[in-house]
Amino acid sequence: MTAFLFPGQGSQYVGMAGKVVDPILTRRLFGQASDVLGLDLWNLVEIGDEAALTRTENTQPALFATEMAWVEALASRGMGCDVAAGHSLGEFSALCCAGVFTFEDGIRLVRRRGEIMARAASGSPGTMAAVVGLDDNDLQRVLAEGRRSGIVEVANYNASDQTVVSGEMAAVDRVIGAVKEIGRGRAIKLRVSAPFHSSIMAGGAAEFGAVVHDISFSRPRFPVVNNVAALSEDDPETIRECLVAQFKSPVQWVRTMETLQRLGASEYLEVGPKGVLTALGRKAVPGGNIRAVEEETWQ
Repeated sequence: MTAFLFPGQGSQYVGMAGKVVDPILTRRLFGQASDVLGLDLWNLVEIGDEAALTRTENTQPALFATEMAWVEALASRGMGCDVAAGHSLGEFSALCCAGVFTFEDGIRLVRRRGEIMARAASGSPGTMAAVVGLDDNDLQRVLAEGRRSGIVEVANYNASDQTVVSGEMAAVDRVIGAVKEIGRGRAIKLRVSAPFHSSIMAGGAAEFGAVVHDISFSRPRFPVVNNVAALSEDDPETIRECLVAQFKSPVQWVRTMETLQRLGASEYLEVGPKGVLTALGRKAVPGGNIRAVEEETWQ
């Protein structure tokens, strides 16, 4: 059983769409996206500067379009999946791949998601940090210390030894300091513009909920494991609710990989740029058959 894994924001880079193995198909798909958005998405991804691409409202449709171009290129070679999951933004690609909504509606969704997140960033200053190499007891200690200065929460459970925290500037800085004091592991502040996947984003989640409910959803053609509960849901309304909750809830990636294994996944392919999920997957499934499309040699 094959699982497709779709990466999220942070995996983007200028030129990523040009790596997709079917250039004619990719340009056609990007043309559709550009018509929907009213901007030249291909130019943004392939020729634009890094600063423009990393603006949240641009990154999200750019990544989504690139990942869906890979899906179509793989399909043209007779390759599909039996189950899928995506990390944060990547969940939208997984759902589109499963036929929950159309490509055009997906582009609209992720563009609005990016715009809402960008506004939330300006209205709710905050940051995020990756905490690596701590056990759960130490993680709880540094979080408790950080909360003495404000809100700080777990945003991503990425691997057994890697967690991302999100919250107010002072609280996240205090977590980083607490990790240094423990003398084990390390904490790295991320280059993000807001405390994503935290309760601070609740206002944005409510706004995004109205957007999601304006889009037609269908039942998925195959299981898609969601970020919020690490479960696959079949009911369109429940899928909508999970996407809204994801806005302010941690990404349960460790549990997601466990669920994919329980569902019978034996082969994993990361469908998108870089290979971040491939590295995480090799920690979650030691010795597993886990590959990234950009690592493959395509004829």
